[in-house]
Amino acid sequence: MPKILSGLFDPFARVHAFKTPASTLSFVLSNMRSMRWIIAVCAISSICSALIEVWLIYYAGWLIDQLVFTPKDQVWTTLWDELLLAALALLVLRPAVAYVNEAFNDVVFRPSAVSLIRWSAHKHVLKNSVGWFRDEQSGQLASRVREVGVSATSVIYAVVHNLAYVLTYFAVSLWLLADVDGRLAVPLLIWAGLYGLHMAYAVPRFRDNYARFENAKTNLTSTLVDTYSNIETIKQFTDDDQDDPQTASRFKAALHSFEGVQRFEVYINVGMVVLSNLLLVGLVGCAIYLWQSGDAMLGTVAAALALSTRLSGMAEWMLDAITEIYGSLGATREALQSVGQPVDLTDASDAPALKLTGAAVTFENVTHRYGKAVGGLDGFDLALAAGEKLALVGPSGAGKSTVVNLLMRHFDPEGGRVLIDGQDIATVKQASLRQTMTSVAQDTSLLNRSIRDNIAFGRHDVNLDSVIAAAKKARVHDFITGLRPDDPSAGYDTVIGERGVRLSGGQRQRLSLARAFLRDAPIFILDEATSALDSEVEAEILDALYAFMADKTVIAIAHRLSTIAHMDRIAVVDQGRVVEVGTHQQLLAKRGHYARLWDKQVNGLLGNDA
Repeated sequence: MPKILSGLFDPFARVHAFKTPASTLSFVLSNMRSMRWIIAVCAISSICSALIEVWLIYYAGWLIDQLVFTPKDQVWTTLWDELLLAALALLVLRPAVAYVNEAFNDVVFRPSAVSLIRWSAHKHVLKNSVGWFRDEQSGQLASRVREVGVSATSVIYAVVHNLAYVLTYFAVSLWLLADVDGRLAVPLLIWAGLYGLHMAYAVPRFRDNYARFENAKTNLTSTLVDTYSNIETIKQFTDDDQDDPQTASRFKAALHSFEGVQRFEVYINVGMVVLSNLLLVGLVGCAIYLWQSGDAMLGTVAAALALSTRLSGMAEWMLDAITEIYGSLGATREALQSVGQPVDLTDASDAPALKLTGAAVTFENVTHRYGKAVGGLDGFDLALAAGEKLALVGPSGAGKSTVVNLLMRHFDPEGGRVLIDGQDIATVKQASLRQTMTSVAQDTSLLNRSIRDNIAFGRHDVNLDSVIAAAKKARVHDFITGLRPDDPSAGYDTVIGERGVRLSGGQRQRLSLARAFLRDAPIFILDEATSALDSEVEAEILDALYAFMADKTVIAIAHRLSTIAHMDRIAVVDQGRVVEVGTHQQLLAKRGHYARLWDKQVNGLLGNDA
């Protein structure tokens, strides 16, 4: 039965648009809308559970009165039908309602809701540009995507599973007591007022303390991720016995904020003990007074005793639920600072797909300074014919990487246009743009997956033979098969660690090249793509690389000028503009910027006599 219930809602099978929030509560409600029928079943089952529990106490009081006034030898003959119905209710109805309540809340709703929010948040975050991710800490972002599902779900869960139950229990208890004698309702109403004042004081302060705790916890997680992902630097520049002041301060901030939360929990819990005792004394005392005066029967006293004890526990449960709601809303609000941001680069609703006719690339008076007064590009103009191979050279900070970032639409230019085959790339669908190009960078980006998955990433239609062919072109096949000499093909299933940490720089770069070879896109971007290779391996790969680039439009950034001397043209970039364009020989003959870069590099490598 639970397996059947777990298949009632599939959070991954349906398209779910992530709703960016007008407020934290509106975010929770709007993103749970697709589960509204499940939430309704959860709420109804919680209410039914509460009704059965109150009825049980009311019935116990009624039964005591019947037993007091019914002769012992006539109990079964007089009460057999009521007792039989009560037994059936306890043995069949109550377990059935409890099963539906627990199963729908904990099997159907909670896991699906957490996964729904997480998955839609993850898909939403992925729509942002690469530039957006550079301003976010990956560890913090991953933590927030994971936690927003839990916290948003906890808000609804606390309402339908806890509050619905407790409020129903309180309302029906008040109605039953008032129905017996209106005076019995007075202690309960007074207690409810004091309980409300207690919550009004405690809950907002608990919420503020919890928000500080969540912020401190997020900062601590971010610091730990940053530390562990840069462990080589940490080991090199610090002693194991030496504490990093910033890390220590984050640990202390987490401690102090956690103490603040716990202090208020102590205050809340002690206050609840006092209120529980007041209810017990007031309600039972009132019932005894009415019994003594002949206005109530003994069963009323018993029911009042049971209700006061049960309501005390319920009140504590409700306070826990309310603090959980506030805490979860705070945690959700914290997560939405990153996860809930509107997508920074969006497609127009009617944006067409890019129509590729030859892969010609044009930069028209492009300006982009990343919002600063200097740096980046300033009136950058450059045109590549379809199939042309062009190298970008220039000093660090000249704007070369910005050219590549804009072409791949990691950012939109602050001025001017970038065109492919005459189409402004800002007006076409980003998915179609990405399909036209692939890049290999100096800082290779690999996933903590198998070698095969890394090479074939983004291609679900390729087999192992195609992966092996790409690896052979990148001169990395022998290394891969050497990982498992007993079963060479199994070497492709080797997991390479976070960012490929188990591989050398050259091995990572060759895997990145193999991935590009397999993708085989018409526009090819190289950013120091062979910088981590030794000269012998580089020479082998360059032959395969030149053959691969034969029918492609290529932009290559290189600091080693010898690797781009055979490009169709070379563009020298300085201070955000193209200052020279030509072939290697033409630019040397000009004795300008390029010639000075060439002379400096050759003399630096071979000496002045070169």
